[in-house]
Amino acid sequence: MALGVGFFFATGVVLARVGLVHVPAGTGNLVTIVVGWVPITILSVVLYPKLVFALPSTAYLWMALTGAVNFPVARLLNMASLKMLGVARANPVLATAPLYAAFVGVVFLDETMTWPIALGTVVIVSGVVFVVRSAMPRIALTVPATSAGGASEALSPPRTLFGFPRIMVIGYVLGLGAAVAYGIIPAIYQVAISYNHNPFATGSLTLFFGSIFMAMLVGPRISTDLRMSPRRSLLFVGMGGLSMTVGVMLFFLAVERTPIIVVSPLTSLQPVFALAEAHLFLQRLEKITLPLVLGTLIIVGGVIAITFGIET
Repeated sequence: MALGVGFFFATGVVLARVGLVHVPAGTGNLVTIVVGWVPITILSVVLYPKLVFALPSTAYLWMALTGAVNFPVARLLNMASLKMLGVARANPVLATAPLYAAFVGVVFLDETMTWPIALGTVVIVSGVVFVVRSAMPRIALTVPATSAGGASEALSPPRTLFGFPRIMVIGYVLGLGAAVAYGIIPAIYQVAISYNHNPFATGSLTLFFGSIFMAMLVGPRISTDLRMSPRRSLLFVGMGGLSMTVGVMLFFLAVERTPIIVVSPLTSLQPVFALAEAHLFLQRLEKITLPLVLGTLIIVGGVIAITFGIET
């Protein structure tokens, strides 16, 4: 079941990547939230109606905060990064979220810095540097072309930042922002779920608030984007959101039946699943290289080390 978490999250990312080629990141993110919200809400209302509608106002505020950080911030940045970089480049950076979760725990929650956390931090940073450097080639200076008459024709220089392709730099910055936001969420989520101790009801409400905030952010573009986007692309984005929600449900069920110290390392294999699926199904969109594979495995190793450091 824990392996299923990583598989369905990875599948959701790959499906969303296909759809995001022709769907704006903001509208695509809203579609994933709404499609994922429907099944988990039906389950919550049928099985736990009192835990959804009979909570104190403070509980709804914390769930609204969780939804705001999770979906209009973390997932939106993730979607934008996926659209710019692709699965193979964006996903390893997103997998560093436990690093920031450990930082929040040590700095703000008085948790103890352990050797596994310190080692995992070094390994993750090394893996990220390896992935980014291997994925971002330097842009050579453009030499003016010479026309047939001997006059030089100025070629428009490529758009760069710090000598690297601008879109890739922005994509990695957005990916790191998503990882930081995902790292902060567990601390907020712990407070939110303490009011009903039910992950399904809490997940339904956080998705509800997240969809509202995301709709406000996208604003009047929603109808235009939905009308202009190909139906096939919207279908892929929606299927990605549904797959991510299945991953969330499996994670909740796995945690109920299995110690978290066993579940977390298995779910950390999500980037490996994503790389494999991208290689199998996204060969026209993605180029999987050996440095990307090695960097991803390094990051996964660091995540597992940090997970053991947090739980022991």
